[in-house]
Amino acid sequence: SAMALMITPLVFALTRVPHSVLLTILIGVSGMIAAIWVQLINLPVELDASFKKALPILAEGYLSEKDMPAARDVLKAAAMTYVAAALGSLLNLGRWVAILRR
Repeated sequence: SAMALMITPLVFALTRVPHSVLLTILIGVSGMIAAIWVQLINLPVELDASFKKALPILAEGYLSEKDMPAARDVLKAAAMTYVAAALGSLLNLGRWVAILRR
């Protein structure tokens, strides 16, 4: 997606057709929005896998009771990486929108 936005000036220079610029910008922004959407959809799946599946399995005998709070923290941190990735992608999209508005 970022590559489509980066080659937009080159596409315009080669074609001299304003609609080609609009098309490459639309492709780039659509790809970025799709990436954000996938990351947001993946977050509930990760939370379910961590807290409803992995944590009960670990509690069955793989970890002692005193290690369970640490395991819960690690699983929470793993789930938050998806939140961080989605926010990073959202900020990247915002940066590109700011660049394109100039």
